[in-house]
Amino acid sequence: MNLETKSYGASELAHKLGINRTRVFRILKTLESRGYVDYDPHTQAYRLGVKFLQIGENVRERLDLRREAEPVLVELARQTGDSAHLLILRGEHAITLDRRQGENRLQVASPIGQSLPLYAGASPKILLAFLPEAERERIIRSAEFESFTENTITNADDLRRCLETIRREGYTVDEEDFERGVYAIGAPVRDGTGRVIAGISITTPETRYSSARRQELIALVVSAAQRLSEKLGYQAVLQRATDEN
Repeated sequence: MNLETKSYGASELAHKLGINRTRVFRILKTLESRGYVDYDPHTQAYRLGVKFLQIGENVRERLDLRREAEPVLVELARQTGDSAHLLILRGEHAITLDRRQGENRLQVASPIGQSLPLYAGASPKILLAFLPEAERERIIRSAEFESFTENTITNADDLRRCLETIRREGYTVDEEDFERGVYAIGAPVRDGTGRVIAGISITTPETRYSSARRQELIALVVSAAQRLSEKLGYQAVLQRATDEN
């Protein structure tokens, strides 16, 4: 069945769903008013609207991203022995889409589906830093800052300066800003258009963190993000040429 072309009348839907036609009609009218279904007055039938099709496309894109990211996360976790995470933007929060744990006994891992504020943590700030300026500024202005540790950014000006540094350096290092004893390194994942669509990060406990290992983890995380970006069609050379023109 092609969901983009298949249409149903209210009576047919009521029969298939086993509920009252009047109730189905009310539901359909609500969905129509919100753009989730379209009504054809000639056939008196309903079909999926643009919003439902957009939702389906977004789900497909996320499934594709997760599938392409899996071997990259596995390899990053193997290389570091730590937990590798893939985060995406949802509204004004970052969501953990996938993770892979390393072989070290002590792991610091975010649950899949966890929602995080965009002003704390590595990948959340990556996602915020590379948003279009107007959208980024809107989120910053509406942020209700909460101090998780003494290192958490708690005001808009400090956050702006941090995001500027992230855009300039192409990665971020967060030292105990979301949870004491936890360190994270994140880098951006780009799609074929150059748009940042995700962040890859490593989280490691204080017992395995040092200035030397910091540099090692930065190199590994940036490399992993670049590999995933290339798998998604991103070409860094073309992006640099575009940025320069």
